Amino acid sequence: MMIVTVTLNPILERNYQIERFSLTGVHEVSHCVTGPAGGGISVSRILRRLEVPTQATGILGGHLGRLIEAGLNKEEIPSDFVWIRAESRLGTLVVGDGGKIHTRIIEQGPRTPRGAYDRLNSKIEALAVENHWVVLAGTPPPPGAPAAIYARLIRSAQEAGAKVLLDTHGTWLREGIKAQPDLITPNWQEFLQLVGPPCYSTVQAIKAARALVADGLGGIVVSMGARGALAVQAESAYFSRPLPTVDVISPVGGGSALAAGLTAKLQAGWDFAASLRFALAVAIAGTAHLGTGIFDPQLAAQLAKQIAVDKTPY
Repeated sequence: MMIVTVTLNPILERNYQIERFSLTGVHEVSHCVTGPAGGGISVSRILRRLEVPTQATGILGGHLGRLIEAGLNKEEIPSDFVWIRAESRLGTLVVGDGGKIHTRIIEQGPRTPRGAYDRLNSKIEALAVENHWVVLAGTPPPPGAPAAIYARLIRSAQEAGAKVLLDTHGTWLREGIKAQPDLITPNWQEFLQLVGPPCYSTVQAIKAARALVADGLGGIVVSMGARGALAVQAESAYFSRPLPTVDVISPVGGGSALAAGLTAKLQAGWDFAASLRFALAVAIAGTAHLGTGIFDPQLAAQLAKQIAVDKTPY
């Protein structure tokens, strides 16, 4: 079984660690990590680290696209992308003062022709046939991307027999859940945007999540940073208490880590609570490193022992 990841708007990202960073002046970089990134690609990187078979697909273009592909090849992450002429995007992350300063500059991405989405849909139909999970992660490029593109890809993957996890936000999430994916993983702010009026308690949040599941969504995991996470499936609801902490270098990529940890263990046959505990540990461990999708498996194993995931009565 292989987990397929889909990234509609990949990015070549340079991550700089700079002590005493300010908006003016010349700064010497103390540490730099450069590599391919974007939601699905970061999921594949973590799965590769976990020794879970994975394949990355999506849309790439131009010289930057070739650099992203070369980076994946170097990391021995199999890929099969749809290609366009326009350039894929470039991004820069600056972390300074021991993680207190966190500045990210991201290009929007290329204008993608409709035909590329059609070709990607056909590719996912083929890849999903023999695969257990398809992870759709990240935000499509803004210029001209169809609002319902994720819903279309979800339906195609599910019709081919795969389960689907969707990790995105805003319009893409609202439209995507109409296709009833098996799992979504918004953070707290993304969840509030989805359900409307603010939730002032865990009980209210779980009731709002239950309403989404009652409408056909397979399940939802809402990450709340250091406060933990809540999750709802058809028959059960879970809540994790405040999470253990590490020295944070960069918080980028927590959603991808959560998605990777969940699908890796659900595919392996773990129960939902144990899979959630493991996924949260991977997400925390990833914040201790510069660059997305990079973490220490031993640290994740230690953190998992400190995380409690309990069923809720409401």
